[in-house]
Amino acid sequence: MEKVFENKYQLTVRGNVKMLSMMDSFTTVGTYVLSGYGQHAPKPELQEYVLEEHDVKLTEYYDPNTYQLIEYVNKLAYIYSRQHLCINSGGAIKGLLNLPEIRSKWDKLKKELMQINPIAAFEIIRNKDRELSNPPELIENLSNTHFMHLFLYAFNARPDNVTYEQQRQERDRMGIGFMVPLKQTYTTEKLDSGYVVNTESSLDDKGRIDKNMLSKVTGQTEFDIKHYTQASFTRDNDNNLLTAEMKVFEQLNNDYKSDLYLNLESV
Repeated sequence: MEKVFENKYQLTVRGNVKMLSMMDSFTTVGTYVLSGYGQHAPKPELQEYVLEEHDVKLTEYYDPNTYQLIEYVNKLAYIYSRQHLCINSGGAIKGLLNLPEIRSKWDKLKKELMQINPIAAFEIIRNKDRELSNPPELIENLSNTHFMHLFLYAFNARPDNVTYEQQRQERDRMGIGFMVPLKQTYTTEKLDSGYVVNTESSLDDKGRIDKNMLSKVTGQTEFDIKHYTQASFTRDNDNNLLTAEMKVFEQLNNDYKSDLYLNLESV
């Protein structure tokens, strides 16, 4: 493969979360390298990228349990620290080319988990084994990570000074795993050095939400579901993503709510 470009980024994630009696605020900072390799030879309609996650640190937190949780999540996420992806023109991941490498990392980590605490690790291992044996589910999960969510969010927007409206479904940003029906607006603005895409999304009241699944996962029976996203993306004339900012508010009810702020900058 011949590398077409390489861009380095810093991603800052700030969150305020309430889930039942647990309330916390946290900040993480991570560094990433995204490399582009042009057309995928077997399927030229796809573009090849390699994403490398070099470091993610929890820089602020108030609840000690948050530190333990995020450190554990980062340890599991290490198996995905390098992703070789194929992406179509609509911004959908259509292939993961280094799945054997990821499975090899998981086999090593799985042995470590079993040595530390096999009983506590049993459910985690079972879920991860299932995910890695189901590539469509794995690709969907990778698409929903913070970096790829930003990179793919306005992937096919172009600088034509036009406002677009569309309806779509996205997975929630709280990590519960339900699909949120949204009404979205995209506005593009041409600049001398590139272009800016501004987006807003709100809950589509006519869309369907699987409340039975939410009840099973959360134990809640009464819902007052809300969602609002505001985001801005700056790209240069070669379509390279330079900056991205996103604010997301989500709520199931007064016991489950989240404010999330994502800031991505090229470095």
